[in-house]
Amino acid sequence: MALRLLEAHLSPDLVPSAEEALREAACEDLWSEEGGPFGAVVSAVIGAGRTGAAMDLLHERLTAGDFRALVLPLDAVLPRPLASTAREGRSRAASAAAVSREEIYASVSDGAQLTSTYVALTALAAVVAAVGLTQNNVAAVIGAMVVAPLLGPNIALALGLTLGDGRLTRDAIASAAVGLGVALATSFALGFALQPDLGVPEIALRTQPGLDDMLLALAAGCAGTLAYATGSASFLVGVMVAVALLPPTVASGLLLSGGQLQEAAGALLLALANAAAILLAAMATFLWKGLRPRHWWEAERARRSAARGLAIALALFVALGLAVVGAGLLR
Repeated sequence: MALRLLEAHLSPDLVPSAEEALREAACEDLWSEEGGPFGAVVSAVIGAGRTGAAMDLLHERLTAGDFRALVLPLDAVLPRPLASTAREGRSRAASAAAVSREEIYASVSDGAQLTSTYVALTALAAVVAAVGLTQNNVAAVIGAMVVAPLLGPNIALALGLTLGDGRLTRDAIASAAVGLGVALATSFALGFALQPDLGVPEIALRTQPGLDDMLLALAAGCAGTLAYATGSASFLVGVMVAVALLPPTVASGLLLSGGQLQEAAGALLLALANAAAILLAAMATFLWKGLRPRHWWEAERARRSAARGLAIALALFVALGLAVVGAGLLR
């Protein structure tokens, strides 16, 4: 599995406690040396799936002094580390997220940032998807899914609600809304030139929402969250999430420009239902992986936020699912 280099910068008197904590986290490939801002550095090679437990133990054992812990990715190690260093933990690690909260937060929070690059990539992805849909070009639609940066805000929203982080939640909502809005507006403008035809299979498919589409979104949301929580590469998962969100949004904008309101509403309904499914699956997965705030005074706030978020996501999922079923009965 993937490996990490964990460095604990601390005072020399805390070195034994740090080494004990890392060994308890099943890290046997470790060493200490003088240096760093506090006088000593304890370093360890550890599996990505154990960094969460290791960081928790360091936090518990070193709270009496100043320290700083760094987690860095490792591409390769020679000689190969011991099997117990690399393999996933089954005892202490089972009570915490496999990858440390700090790693998850750092990677997920970047996706919630509303930047000019995010807006530009979304608009470009919408252009590619619009051309692919109108020309029934599956390869172009897949290319749009690769470009679309729609994974980040959805996973960030789930993480913000799970941890009770209001700022991350607000940033994620804003980015997700702007992303969908940009995709809708771009495709609406292109619709006047591309003249979408309902007879094109790639477009017609997005106007007929079904429960199987929502099942895809649930699986995509769960897979995307697992990729972050286990330190796995997530670019392929981003494609899965884009499958659930970008094409129906673009199809809705295209059809709206042609005055085909009922079909446009069906495609937009599919996009919203999939967004609710992704949020529900992502929150459930974060909670399943044991992602919680480290400090006790944040735990109650996170518990209330997660309960409200799950309730809202579930209500939206059920309501939109019923709407999808109703739309299917009316066809």
